[in-house]
Amino acid sequence: MATTTRVLAAASSDMDEKLKDCLPGHDLTFVRNMSQAIRALRRDGFQLVVVELNFDESRMLELLQYVRSLPNYREVPVICVHGDHLNLSEAVIKNIDVAVKALGGLAFLNLRDGAINYRKDCGFLDRVATETGQGLRPS
Repeated sequence: MATTTRVLAAASSDMDEKLKDCLPGHDLTFVRNMSQAIRALRRDGFQLVVVELNFDESRMLELLQYVRSLPNYREVPVICVHGDHLNLSEAVIKNIDVAVKALGGLAFLNLRDGAINYRKDCGFLDRVATETGQGLRPS
């Protein structure tokens, strides 16, 4: 039986189709700036938060910290993603991943067109959403 997970997607509109592709069948709520994200989080009920690197003029880490400060979201997985046209080196991606994990995020995924691990990272995102929707801890 398919599980629908409520996902807050804090990303530019350029990422909409990519996130829909990676998270088929899940209930995505898109927000474009920090104030929209804060309002959406206050309504509660999201089981996964996805934040794009360039969200609201590069406020990805700020939103991650805000999510982690909310008692109802301390256990909710937060996955940060990169998907724009800027080609980041593997070293930069690895360093951002370290920062994301240090702030309580689950991972930093490269969803850029042509990324070597695009399908793998997209599958990981969907697996986390599905496991979270089923009440499981993401592995």
